[in-house]
This record gives sequence, C-alpha cells and structure tokens, in this order.
Amino acid sequence: MRSVLGSQLSDSFRIVGVGEDATEAIALAEQHRPDVALLDVEMPGGGARVAVVEIDTRSPDTCMVILSGDESHQIVLELLNAGAIAYIRKGIGADQLSKMLADALAVKSGLPVRATA
Repeated sequence: MRSVLGSQLSDSFRIVGVGEDATEAIALAEQHRPDVALLDVEMPGGGARVAVVEIDTRSPDTCMVILSGDESHQIVLELLNAGAIAYIRKGIGADQLSKMLADALAVKSGLPVRATA
C-alpha cells in the first residue's frame, strides 16, 4: 500500500520518505521537515495517535493528513486537536487524494483553497 501510494502521489509531490511505522514516520519528518505527511491511523508503532503528536513537536510546519478507514468521531477529533489538518477516508482515487493533500497544505499555509467543479 505504501509503495503504491508513493508511486501515485509522486506525479504531484516530491516524496522524501515512506515510513513503515510511527517511529520511522517521526524520524523521517524530523530529518526531512516535509511540507506534508500522510499518516495512517492504524500503522504499527502506535499509529497516527503517536505520530501526530511527535511530528507536531519535531516538525511543526509539517501539514499532517490522516488516512484511515475508521471515521469514529472520537478519533477524528483527537487527531485534529493533536495537530492534524485533515482526515481522509481510505479508498479515494489518487487524483482526489493529491487534491486533498494540496488543499490541506494550503490551509496549513493560510492560503485560500480553490473550489473545483
């Protein structure tokens, strides 16, 4: 899944790393200070619950977007309150995911988000 997403998103974004778990995602964010980090709620090592808090501390300018099949109100609020900018449901297409990542980055940067038809 990670390599497929990386390949699909590489047309729109420069991929600086693909982490296997929360610990690796945190280390990659601290090392590369990416504009955007796409994090899975259920990734090994504590998932997004661990990664969001740590990345927000170590790379505060990184826009964190959560990808998950779980839309439980509690976890969505928890992650947004911890520093994530957006919550995206798994299963969307690569073009739509790229647009949503770009929109989240614009919001994090304080730029207007352009509506599409």
